[in-house]
Amino acid sequence: MQKFNIYPSPQWLIVLCGFLCCILGTSITYISGIIHLEILENFDITDVQAALAGSIFNSMFMLSGPIGSLLTNTFSCRVCIITGSGVGLIGFGLTSLTENIYIMYVTYGLIAGTSQSLIYTGVLISVGYYFDKGRSIAIGMVVNGCGVAMLVLPPIMHQCVSTFGIHGTFRLIGAACFQCAVFGALMRPNSVEMNRRKEKKTKNTEELYDNQCVRLGNSVRNSLSELGTFEFFLFCISSFCWNVSLNISNLYFPKYFKTNGVSKLDVSYLISATGLGNICGRYLVGLAASDHEIDSRLLYFGQFSLIGIFTLFLPFYKNFTIQFLYMTAFGMYTGGVWILQTVIIVELVSLSNLASGFGIVMLCGGLGQLAVPLLAEILEDDNHDNVKDIDLSKAFAVSGSLYISAAILCALTARKPSSKYSSVTNLMLDDEKSTNNVIELNGELEMELFIEKK
Repeated sequence: MQKFNIYPSPQWLIVLCGFLCCILGTSITYISGIIHLEILENFDITDVQAALAGSIFNSMFMLSGPIGSLLTNTFSCRVCIITGSGVGLIGFGLTSLTENIYIMYVTYGLIAGTSQSLIYTGVLISVGYYFDKGRSIAIGMVVNGCGVAMLVLPPIMHQCVSTFGIHGTFRLIGAACFQCAVFGALMRPNSVEMNRRKEKKTKNTEELYDNQCVRLGNSVRNSLSELGTFEFFLFCISSFCWNVSLNISNLYFPKYFKTNGVSKLDVSYLISATGLGNICGRYLVGLAASDHEIDSRLLYFGQFSLIGIFTLFLPFYKNFTIQFLYMTAFGMYTGGVWILQTVIIVELVSLSNLASGFGIVMLCGGLGQLAVPLLAEILEDDNHDNVKDIDLSKAFAVSGSLYISAAILCALTARKPSSKYSSVTNLMLDDEKSTNNVIELNGELEMELFIEKK
């Protein structure tokens, strides 16, 4: 009797499920600015207090990267995604029940923010493992789910808040996040994860329990050892810089446009414009990064340099059409970085260390997201009596400068290739030279034989 295979094409099933997970489970961070405005209007708090809630949420998306890496290394990507879905349901559900901003720091910031990271890390690592060829295109297709969410979620969020209020909206977000457990369950563990399970089964149970703490410590130690290379260290600092800028943008775009006379509905359309550009950017960058003749670091440098320059001139964009075009360009040039980030990590630390390297980069990015409220004194608005209010013109000047700094730091990682890759390159060149010498020698011998026959 022929068995029915429920996984007719496991690679593309992974892409489909990852795409849906990105839409429902990892895209709330892109509309955190809209949530920031609603928290300000519904709670009697200062701007900095509200920003701290959003910054904790956005930073946990990155800071929890090592936790996601540990779960994938210890269990599987499927377990990581399902765990993140359950944590998201708990976090957003508890947030809908509280009126205290300090409790919200824990429920919305820590718990719900961690869920976003677990889902995203599990999805990206799973796709990275499944695709050897065409990895950039596959990752681009998956993370395009975030672009689709950015396109459709802002108007939906505006309608949900108007109908159900901020607390009812948190319940809906938690329910949507929990649907990722279904998609995570369909993401079958690949051969690397299955082989790891077989190795664990061959060991004695007593040895597993005795060495559990040692293995966990070794996993963390191996992750931290990746910072030993100077190029990877520069890339981590670059991740810190652009995440500071990205958090400023995500949190303060809605407030900035609203203070410049744009209505709430039009603000949601402007945020949706980033999704339109994001879809195009991720798709085009995925195609470009799959071409081995195009350097991923060059793409990374060009995107952040351009958006940094555009952001520095943001105060001069007074017309709604120009603002819409800027937001579209912002989505296009910042969306592709998530594809390039995975590709560059593989180039810097190899595929075998992808999970550890990805977790460390996410950790550095999370620290950058968390640093935004700490800039309150630097970004102080002198025109208001409340010293904790943010000067938005200063905020976006800092944001544009840090985007450019991130581009320069990433470009420096290509200055000196690692010895491992240098040795591989030298071997390839030596083999090519040897092959050419053999071809030339065979040609000379054939010519001599031809002359002798004549």
